Amino acid sequence: MKTISLKKRIALVAVAALGATLVPVSAANAANAAGDVVSINLTKVTSSPVVGTAVKVNVGLMTASNAGSTTIPLTGILSKYPSAAYVGVTAAATLGAGSLGSVTAFGFVAGSVAISGNLLTLNSAATIGALSAGSVQSSSTAGAGSFSFTPAVAGDYEMTVWHDVDANSVIGNSEARQTISITVAAAPVATGGASLMTVTTGNNTANAAGSTSETVAPAVRTAGTQVAIAAVLVRGSTGAALNGATVTASVSGSGLVLVNATNDTTVTSSVRSSSSALTSNLAYVHVSGDGSAGKGTVTVSVTDAVSGATSTVGTFDVLFYSSTVATLTATQNYSVLGASRVTGCASVTCTGTTYSTGSSGKPAVTIVAKDSGGNVIPGLTISATSSDATVVSTSTVVAVNDATNDANGLGYYNASVTGAASAVSGKTATVTYSYTNADLTKISSAAVPFTIGGTTIVTETLAFDKTSYAPGEAMWITRTAKDSAGNPVADGVASPAVTFSRPVGGTAPVAGYYVKGTSLSSSSLATAAVFAPSVGGAFTASMTGGDVALTVRTASSSVTDANAGLLTQIDALNAKIVALNALIAKIMKKLGVK
Repeated sequence: MKTISLKKRIALVAVAALGATLVPVSAANAANAAGDVVSINLTKVTSSPVVGTAVKVNVGLMTASNAGSTTIPLTGILSKYPSAAYVGVTAAATLGAGSLGSVTAFGFVAGSVAISGNLLTLNSAATIGALSAGSVQSSSTAGAGSFSFTPAVAGDYEMTVWHDVDANSVIGNSEARQTISITVAAAPVATGGASLMTVTTGNNTANAAGSTSETVAPAVRTAGTQVAIAAVLVRGSTGAALNGATVTASVSGSGLVLVNATNDTTVTSSVRSSSSALTSNLAYVHVSGDGSAGKGTVTVSVTDAVSGATSTVGTFDVLFYSSTVATLTATQNYSVLGASRVTGCASVTCTGTTYSTGSSGKPAVTIVAKDSGGNVIPGLTISATSSDATVVSTSTVVAVNDATNDANGLGYYNASVTGAASAVSGKTATVTYSYTNADLTKISSAAVPFTIGGTTIVTETLAFDKTSYAPGEAMWITRTAKDSAGNPVADGVASPAVTFSRPVGGTAPVAGYYVKGTSLSSSSLATAAVFAPSVGGAFTASMTGGDVALTVRTASSSVTDANAGLLTQIDALNAKIVALNALIAKIMKKLGVK
């Protein structure tokens, strides 16, 4: 058990008795044995004190002229602290970023400060002799000296500094003093939820500015080949970066990991779980293949160096694939081609989900390559073969290289298809997509059928899906177009906008594109975009056709009048009442009832 000397006990009792009265004394109350310090001022240097970190306070003071005094002893002590949390205060002649050489008041100059424990003694310059009147105003970077303590417990503290004239560590009634209140917070703990993680497939310069859960682009399964790096920025419970934590990464499924402090793309991972005790706040998780194909889920956690508490930063998935293609699947989006016309998007990024030109459109054919385990394989060169080059001349296939923006992602391939210059409406051909593995086995897709359609509209129709609607009922409007041979026009031929003779709900069909000779008012048969008028009566839809004559096409429908139906029911009821009254009258006549 730690003992406190009688002298210190007396000092503590004296300080405690002062309580809230520890304030600067005026010159009138400053008379003491030396009579040279009028007031003391204190400034907290540590802006946000926490447990385990030194809390520093700079000290300033004002003196009166006293030719007999050549030293000013200042003593600092904790006069308030949480239960069982007392620690000693240490004096210092340095101010961190400040400089003692800038303090020249009352004959005090650089090099004339003596420290001993919690006692700071200011000495006059030998060439000046006795101290004279002057002042030093403390700040967070300046002062005549400083006092500090390192708290072990969070809570409210007070530090008192006084002019200890006789250097006896006891506050005399006439000795100038000042007290400053200090609140100490608990030390931050490394927290997974506050930490950040960014995963890349190459050199990671993001320094963990991204999300905490994501999927890395598919990677080859080759053992020892690094495929991803996750940068982990460790933060504490206050949200600020925190040094000294331990970062751990473990993988379930395929893959191996290694944690270190180096952003190195050549590192080879060799274990399922790896940890690294950091000196800084930034760690790197390296992921390599283990020779197996499939998904590997990497979980990253941080462990606080002091508390030992562990929490999860996040997870990310790495998809490992075999380089041997087992299946090649082609999904057709557009099937009616125009002569000398390129249909569909063939770009490294096709972002569209409907017909459009360029990379914002949808591929004519989307192809995906997979290994025997069903894992997608990116970066291949896919070949296309037409069954009749006089109908389909070419199909261009491009591997997706944008995992984020493309509609499908890596492992998929976007293809456009071009109708032959001499192709005639109604002619058909197929395109087969294939890839040859390293062992010379050829993997092919099913044949994809295409038909030639004209690019000039000759006949065009506009139709409602019903002849009548209830007020506000959903409607599907269909536009159709055929070429001179009576076949559907080529996919991508423009369809006109539709207007209505009466106000409708939702959005009227805008100009679009024909696909298989049809253009619908909604891209989904499950979700309507336009709704019938709210008031009963007939109405029409119309559009200016895309034919050479710009023929106006119309379609008619109606909205049932709910009131009209009610009147009909009332009339029928009245007729029944009249018939019933006649029957009653006839019966009464037979009975002789008057």
